[in-house]
Amino acid sequence: MQRGDMRIYGVLFVPEGASGDAPQPAVICSHILGGTHENSGRYAREMAARGYVAYAFDFCGGAIESRSTGKTTESSIKTEAADLDAVLDVIRALPEVDARNVFLFGQSQGGAVSAMVAAERPNDIAGLVLLYPAFIIHSLAVEMFGTPENAPEVYHLWHDLGHIYAVDAIEYDFYEHIGDYTGPVLMFQGTADFLEPKRYTDLAAEVYANVDYEVFEGVGHSFQGELREHVHDRVDAFIRKWIRG
Repeated sequence: MQRGDMRIYGVLFVPEGASGDAPQPAVICSHILGGTHENSGRYAREMAARGYVAYAFDFCGGAIESRSTGKTTESSIKTEAADLDAVLDVIRALPEVDARNVFLFGQSQGGAVSAMVAAERPNDIAGLVLLYPAFIIHSLAVEMFGTPENAPEVYHLWHDLGHIYAVDAIEYDFYEHIGDYTGPVLMFQGTADFLEPKRYTDLAAEVYANVDYEVFEGVGHSFQGELREHVHDRVDAFIRKWIRG
């Protein structure tokens, strides 16, 4: 699919039985900083196995290995929000998808970006699933550079980032916006996460009007094994609970 002249690569998982005559809820999965559709695709594949249309994609410039167009130095939370916005339009229009029931699912920075889009388009989002969402991004950029004028042209954080990444992070305070989404939110966080300390998700839980917030003791910035299966089950139950009739 396209966003202007930018090509967005993704993989669509369509469960058996989904069709124009029997459209199903959809889950759009957004990956971590420096990740690709392969990261979020693990969850998308599981959601499809449970009967939902699911889509995993590469943000433009989201990683060196991204199959979407764009450089890492040209990406930011706002360009990624624009990518997800374009993806949302296409997925909602698919005949196999029930446009009333599109859920956003994001990990880390993908979670923060999903929260941004949900706040901008609350009526188009049936529910929001956030795994250790990186709401630290704003305060980290302020701590590093203070003001947009101090941001360098290029700096390294997992991979090379550009001036636009720092500027957009400084200018966008998540807690001033994410509460505009008043629909249901399911959020997970580990207490041993040094990349996204728990205090940032604690504050998000206070901002959201309708949040189910589960905290895992001693867990870091990734869910594996039985814990991941638990998350799968919780997400499945969440979607079924909030499907719009």
